[in-house]
This record gives sequence, structure tokens and C-alpha cells, in this order.
Amino acid sequence: MHWFDRILQKLVQKKMIAMLSPRDIPTDTEPMSLVLKPGPSVPLPQRILAEMTEDEKLNLISGVDEFCIRGIPRLGVKPVWTSDATMALRGWKTNVTDFPATIAMAASFDRALLREVGKVLAQECKSLGIGVLLGPGVNIARLPTCGRNFEYCGEDPYLTGEVASSYIQGVQSQGVIATVKHFACNNSEYDRHKCNSVVDERTLREIYLPPFKKAVEAGVLGLMTSYNPVNGTYCSEHPYLLGEILRHEWGYDGMVISDWNSLYSTVGAACNGVDLEMPGPKWFDPKKLKKEIAAGKVSMADIDAKLLHIFTSYEKAGLFNRQPVVPGDNVGTAEHFALAKHLASESVVLLKNTGSLLPLQKKKGLVVCVGGRNAFQIPAGGGSSMVQLQQQPDNLADQMLKEGVEVVLLPARWWRKKAYREKVKNCDAIIFSTGFDHFYESESYDRRWQLPSGEADEMHRIASVNANLIVILHGGGDLETTSWITCAKSVLYAFYLGSSTAPALADILFGRCNPCGKLPFSMAKDFSNYRSVSNYPHDFDSVRIRRIQGGQGNPNKRFVWDMEYRENLMVGYRLFDTEGIEVAFPFGHGLSYSTFSYANLQLEKHQDGSVSLSFTITNTGKVDGKETVQVYIHEELPAVFRPRQELKQFEKVFLGAGASAEVKLFLPADAFCHYDSNAWKFVRGNGSFSLRIGSSSRDIRLQAIV
Repeated sequence: MHWFDRILQKLVQKKMIAMLSPRDIPTDTEPMSLVLKPGPSVPLPQRILAEMTEDEKLNLISGVDEFCIRGIPRLGVKPVWTSDATMALRGWKTNVTDFPATIAMAASFDRALLREVGKVLAQECKSLGIGVLLGPGVNIARLPTCGRNFEYCGEDPYLTGEVASSYIQGVQSQGVIATVKHFACNNSEYDRHKCNSVVDERTLREIYLPPFKKAVEAGVLGLMTSYNPVNGTYCSEHPYLLGEILRHEWGYDGMVISDWNSLYSTVGAACNGVDLEMPGPKWFDPKKLKKEIAAGKVSMADIDAKLLHIFTSYEKAGLFNRQPVVPGDNVGTAEHFALAKHLASESVVLLKNTGSLLPLQKKKGLVVCVGGRNAFQIPAGGGSSMVQLQQQPDNLADQMLKEGVEVVLLPARWWRKKAYREKVKNCDAIIFSTGFDHFYESESYDRRWQLPSGEADEMHRIASVNANLIVILHGGGDLETTSWITCAKSVLYAFYLGSSTAPALADILFGRCNPCGKLPFSMAKDFSNYRSVSNYPHDFDSVRIRRIQGGQGNPNKRFVWDMEYRENLMVGYRLFDTEGIEVAFPFGHGLSYSTFSYANLQLEKHQDGSVSLSFTITNTGKVDGKETVQVYIHEELPAVFRPRQELKQFEKVFLGAGASAEVKLFLPADAFCHYDSNAWKFVRGNGSFSLRIGSSSRDIRLQAIV
């Protein structure tokens, strides 16, 4: 990366971090005390609305103080605070619990665990006076280098929907509003304010909208729009996406929030768009609204509808009845950090383990060298997900020094010193932690495909003198491995794990924990293998302040250009598996220190078109472990084009060494459907389907026809 780009990145990051000064813990423990006139038995949102003045109505549909939704003091409606939510609650003068990034949550393939994570995040919200959590993010990893992929759940819409719904259920079970984002087709950070996502209806329905639909079905109470236009219309004022699909077709009656500074007009957004402009009144400024109302372009009925959506979400979450701040020491507790570490351990993916180099055995005299750019920091993604911890946790180098083995920390340019060359040559293993961090991978710009400069060369130098190289990767998605993968005997993908990074990795390196994460994205051999990059800008990984900020919220500044989704349905493994393209590591891949066998597949088809299936899985290894079984469907003779296979179910199973278990799974009838653009609805194929059960999209163990 050019030095100028690095300076720009640092400037951008400083601005984003400074955007929110650390807040004191609030003390308002008194619940809302609504002052409403006695009246007929009507829903509470309508009663509040009936007593509001026009000025109160126009003021409430825009935010204040960067992250706050205004209250109505006269009626006893208190302000409601929001908070960013990618890894933790951002911007507090206390040590909040930072969880692994959302992409790591997806790699766990564990619905129950993610519900628990959601509950804990909501408990910390209530202790800090937060009523609306601005997550989860569910945008699909169409491009492997999207700077915000680490905030999302990978390339598959089914997995993304399952992760998001579990997270949402956990958060909202505690009376906090979850906010699914960014609706819709915000699949790159490159010029996100001026990049029009041009996507056909079937692709929209089968790839990009299903996670949002699943979130609505899970009862999500908040939805955030994206910066970009879709098919020529900004998402903050999109009558088809917000009106026809979200409100009418899906029946969503909760609140729609703008992303920060993502409105581009008053009339369009007021009549066809968001309910709440954040962070403050620009296009929903009361003076502008009154002008358009007087001109007959906006009606008070439009404003009332927005307020009913906001109040409906409040009522369903119980915000009118509970305390803004729930007293108690329930932030950053030992129990919460233990849950974060457990999730980290469940998320790490063992990509490669030649000769069973891992786990390392703590024999007498074990010598380990530790190096790489991420061994001496806690890597994390950047932008609005940055968490400012009050106490810095141990990094991997610190942790290894505590493990009771001889550790050699490799300095920069270690190969120039004979003493270090000898230590590398004679040690038992080298642990090299590399990948990206909050400068390279961040909101507002896309990242590079290759590892940071010099890291691949480092691995070649190490491998030339000692073959026992263990590589730990940090990042939010696919990255280049072809140039260095043969140097490493073992490779772990660790994503961004937060404070739990070092202890979780140490547990896996030394066998105290058996790795069980699975890749939520494919890892290609070459960047050009992704069809989505065929019309991607050539300078996608460069950073320009004008492109990042120029035109944000201003329709008259710079032009909007088209990013065509020419690959249609061929995203990730759908492309690679359909066309037989060799990959570095397939979707769903993840090794274990144990091995698993599958047998005895049984199917039962039900009259409604759903299918039940069962099979036996056995731990054939010598250590306890977990396996994530994956069910893919393949239509044998489709009437229209369909990808070769699509994930439709999964389950994570724990098995003791030598133990077996029967796994029972269910496929609803709509699992076999595709979207018919002529009929404008999902339809089911009438022919035969192959059900493929396996350990990854390229490791199918059982098959049967239904």
C-alpha cells in the first residue's frame, strides 16, 4: 500500500474514533412516566401520537447528540439512546465486553451460543442506558475485499439469516431493540455514497434480501438503510424496497433508521423512506418539512406513520415501561468475558494441519518462536466498530510468554541477525501471526487482496530454514494465500476475536481446545476467480478523502455511477461449485484435531413438501470434538438455471472420542424454492432434488434423492 494511502487511512480512523467521545455511565433509573389524558382503549402508540403537537412530531423524527432519539418531555417520553454494536458497545468510560467480530460469530455456526451473546450485549445495553443496538449487519460478501465484511456473516444468505435471527432473538429477549442493517446491497465500501448497485430481481430475492426477511420473521424491531442507491434510487427513499417489500409484503411495522448522514432529499425520504434521520436534522429539519407540507408534497399523515413505527418498536421492546438504566454491575463482568472467550474458541478455523503439527505438545525443552505483524497487537476491524477499551488485554506474544515454554520473540528484520536465524532454525515451531487490522480493513474503504507488504516474504524466509511454520490469519474475509500457503504446515483463521484473541488461540495451539469453526466464505486461489470483480474499479484498495466523504448526504456533489451485479446468483461457492473452479479452501471448511464419519441417511417427505432427515455421525478420533454438519440441495433437472448447490440447513454436534449420535434435521418446503421473476414469487421445482450432507461444500459424505 502506498505511504500516502496509509496516512489517509490514519486520518480517516482518527476522525471516526473522535466522532464519539467516551461517555460516562448514565444514572437515570426512573422508568418513563407517560402523561396522557384518559381516553378510549386504543394502542399506546396512537394515544401518544394523538397528544403530540406538530412541532413535537417534526422534531422527533431526527436524532440529536449523535446517537440519541429525542424524547417528548411534556408527555413523559424520555430520549432513547442508540449504540454501535459490531463487537461491543462503543464509546464508554468503562471496560465493556468486546466479543469476536460478526464474521467470527458466523464461523461458529452455533445458533444457541449466538443467542446467549445477544442476551449479554443487551444486558450491557441496559446497564449503560442503551435502548437501541445498531446491529447485526447482514450484507453479503459479494466481494472478498469489502472493508466491512468483518462486520457481516459471509457469503451465504441462509447462514447469514440464521446468525442474524439468533443474535436478534437474544438481544430482544432482554427488552433492547436490535437493528438489522444495511438495507440493501451495500456490498462494498468503495464509494458507497455514489455507487448504484444494479441488481436483477431474482438475484435480489435469492441472495441479498433473504437475511433481512429472516430478521423480520425473527421479530426484529429496527432496520437501518444503506448509503447506496439500488437500481437508481437511494435506499433511504426507496418505495419498492421500503414500501412494497418491507412494509407490504413482509408486514414489517417497526422503525426504519437512516445510516448516519444517508438521506439525500426531504420529500423522497419523508414520503417513501426512513422513519428517523440520524444523527441529526438535515433533510428532516422541521423548517424544510414545514415548507414541503405547505407545498402539498409531504403530508402530516406521512409524519404520523413514521412516529407510529417508532413508538410501535418502543412498545414491543417494553421501553415505555422499563428503566432507561438498569442498576447493577453488569458490564464487562468475568462471566461476560468468559462467554466472549468461549465464542472465540468456537470460531477459529483450522484451515490446514499437515503432519498434525498442531496441537503443540508441552514437552520438556519445547522452544517456540513467535513473530508476525499481529503477534504484538490485538488486531481488529476499523471504523464505527472500533472499541476503545479502558484496559489493554494481552497480545499473542504476551500470552505465549506465560505458557511455560521457551519463547523467542522475533524482532523486525530478524533474518539479518545470525543469532535469530539460528534460533528459528533450531526451534520446535514458529508461530507467525499475520493479516489485517483496523487500518487496512475498515468501514469507508475496501482493503487489499494480498497480505500487508513483507508478510509473505517473512514466511518464505522462515520456511527456508524450518518447515514447522504455523500461520495465524486475521481478517474479515477471503485473502490471497497462493503465494505462501505451501510454506506453512498449519494455518488457523482467527478473524478478529477482540480481548479473547490471545487466550483463545493459546488454548487451540496447545490442544486445550479442539478447533471447530467453519469458513463462512470461500477462499479462492486468485482474485480474478470472483466474477463479481470483473467490473470492479481497478483502484478499489486505494484511499481518497474525496471518495470517502465527498457527496455524503449531498445529491448535487459528484455523480452516481453504476456497479452492475453481472455475476447474478454466482456469489461465492455458488460460482466455484457450479463451474468447478478449484479453490484454496471451500465454504464450510474447517478441520479438527479429531475426525468424523457419517452414515445411515434416512429421509421422510411430508405432504406440504417439507423433508425430515436423520443420519449418524461418529467421532472416529481420539479427542472430544465438534462437527458442523451441512445440508446442501441440488435440483437434478431444473426448469431454470440454479446454482449447483445451496446451503439449506446445518447443525453443530458435540461428540466425545469414539462416540456416535443421531442427527435429525428438517427442511421446510421453501428450502426447495427459487424466485420466478415472471410470476414475481418464489416457486418450488417439481422434479427431483439431491440432498447432500457433508463437512463443507466440497466434502459431501452422504447423498439421497427426494
